[in-house]
Amino acid sequence: MRTGTDLSILGVGEFEERAYRILLRWPGLTVNGLADRIGSPAGRVRRAVARLEQIGLITRSPVPTPRLLPVAPDAAIDALVRRQESELERIRALATAWVADFRAGRSTGPTELIEVVVGADAVLSRFDQLQRAATAEVQVLDTPPYIRAEGPDTNDVEFEVLARGVTCRAIYDRAALEQAPNAVGAILRYVAAGEQARVTSELPLKLATFDRRTAFIPQSIDQGDIASAIVVHPCSLLDVLLLVFDQLWQQATPLTMRGSLRVGDEDLTFEPTEDDRRVLVLLASGMKDEAIARHLGWSYRTTRRRLANLMAVLGAETRFQAGLHAARAGWL
Repeated sequence: MRTGTDLSILGVGEFEERAYRILLRWPGLTVNGLADRIGSPAGRVRRAVARLEQIGLITRSPVPTPRLLPVAPDAAIDALVRRQESELERIRALATAWVADFRAGRSTGPTELIEVVVGADAVLSRFDQLQRAATAEVQVLDTPPYIRAEGPDTNDVEFEVLARGVTCRAIYDRAALEQAPNAVGAILRYVAAGEQARVTSELPLKLATFDRRTAFIPQSIDQGDIASAIVVHPCSLLDVLLLVFDQLWQQATPLTMRGSLRVGDEDLTFEPTEDDRRVLVLLASGMKDEAIARHLGWSYRTTRRRLANLMAVLGAETRFQAGLHAARAGWL
């Protein structure tokens, strides 16, 4: 079992790391002394020392019998990290340069308008790859079934995408709110991170689009799992999928929660709790009282009481008025 920090990503092997760590504790050892301390043949230690010198982790003292001296870890490893970053930037620039060849090939040769991805792991990997590659906008129609068994609360890549300033818009099927574990809490976390979320009664398919240049859909709309998917590149099919999303977005109900309650010119002292926010999201989605109670794990009586309190604070007599007042108050 390893006990040291894994520096292999910086080009430092496990044995070399062990030698460096020993020299940090006992600087000034000779090659033979280091070999005795490690308990390995001098030849192997000599090769490790040569590698450590090459990458700048150790030096030798200028005396008749050379002593091995470690370079301070912060300075030495920082230099290795900078070197690695420089190499990664070079590779990124190379990939950018190859894009011209890729586009030229697509314009002069047969163009694959779609690619088929088979296997749950491959589907998940390709979806995450497309998310990470997005630079402007990601749009999602979210409805069961899910690539990840837990549902929408496990797409951590979205937080990375939002942190980069990419716009993320998602429309959730009401079935996702009712069926997926912790779905409402997950959606509110995405919203807090910057996602623009809406809900609708029924979505025709699962869909994700990236920078409006690529779409990702199940291979079969009726399939019960996500065993295969299709990546759609620019073509008339992509245009149709984008149009479907745009129309559904206009019809869906916003779920974005904004700040505290303000009605007209009056500031109310009521500050919504996390449970209040969850109830309001479900209420706005059109979910019935029984379904809200079941989703939140409350009794029907408790749910009715919480709904009545929210409607009283909002000055609403009906569910429709509650949604309208909540929108005007900046809750939705």
